Amino acid sequence: MLKRATRSYFLALRASARFGRAVKLRDDGKLADAIRVGREALAILGHPHVVRSNPAEAAVLCSATVLVEGLAHELNITGAAPRDIVDALQAIRSIGPDGEFAEWVPYLEQRASEIGRDNVA
Repeated sequence: MLKRATRSYFLALRASARFGRAVKLRDDGKLADAIRVGREALAILGHPHVVRSNPAEAAVLCSATVLVEGLAHELNITGAAPRDIVDALQAIRSIGPDGEFAEWVPYLEQRASEIGRDNVA
């Protein structure tokens, strides 16, 4: 268990670095590059050894998901993967209404419901 937690944490650090790079690209106006790098961060967090509910991992997951979703909305393209949206939404809800991303709950709930409809069709 300790080995998995350690591996998970180090993968979260790698994802955090990618997230930081994505933010810099966004701030520089390079939105397409920013969303690509943001998706790379989410892909790292999708690794089987990542415990997405751990605090560090969840923080990066929420941050990267919100970044990717915001950029996707702005660029009118597909955003984060369904799993990322659902897991980030769960993490944001667990923090409560005073959390940093609480204002994203309605948007992510809408995206999650769209995903559900798409999977039923």
